Amino acid sequence: MLQWLRRKLSPWSPEHQRSVANFPGQAELDPPSAADLAAMGMTVAFFTRDSIYETEKNRLVRSAERLQLPVDAQAIDTTGSWVRNAAMKPGVLVGMRRKHRGPMLYVDVDAVFHRNPWPSLAALDCDIAAYHEPDGHLLSGTLYINDTPAAATLLDEWAAACGANPDEWDQLVLERILAEDAARAEPRYRQARLPVAYCWIFDKIDNAASAQVYIEHLQASRENKPLKGLFRKPGRNVRRRRDRIRTIEKILSAGARGR
Repeated sequence: MLQWLRRKLSPWSPEHQRSVANFPGQAELDPPSAADLAAMGMTVAFFTRDSIYETEKNRLVRSAERLQLPVDAQAIDTTGSWVRNAAMKPGVLVGMRRKHRGPMLYVDVDAVFHRNPWPSLAALDCDIAAYHEPDGHLLSGTLYINDTPAAATLLDEWAAACGANPDEWDQLVLERILAEDAARAEPRYRQARLPVAYCWIFDKIDNAASAQVYIEHLQASRENKPLKGLFRKPGRNVRRRRDRIRTIEKILSAGARGR
């Protein structure tokens, strides 16, 4: 009876527990080689000031620092709407593209790095690469953006489309632009698809199998949803997120003390 009750109250179903990826401790990580360091581009991100996303940014940066990954995270003022804030992503990326030379990796700030992704990313020959879910939908939480004229043009097109319709989700806009371009007789943009290991949602039970994860997304948007129920307690998906963050924070803190 007690075991049944624990399962009933726990935010983690057996399926969710099986989806959790190992977050490596500092001792499990190999120091980057000279070739790894040479292959690194800039990781870019943005966050709204004085919000939960500032805390998320700090965690992202800490996870990157232990891998010696440079990060440029830009603060913006909130529009008051999560969707409209997200619609500012391509505009931020236009500015980042002008600021930084070489390939860029965009990562949502509510993510953490498990391992250095650049040795694999450096082999990509494309203008942009993104992860697509099994149903074909693009996720814009992780984007590889090459330093090419076509990639710069794509960012401008995406920013203009989001500016014209700021209440449409940014990743749906990008998905549509890329799908329409791929259907052209002569596409303007060279596209590649990232494996799920670069856009791993921490508790998604239908993630494809992956031997190791590079970037894990922690879904901070769940915290913005209103509480439900008689006692106004956070839902199971929020409690899973908070559990996962506690686990990751312990590992990051232990690694920081060990240096």
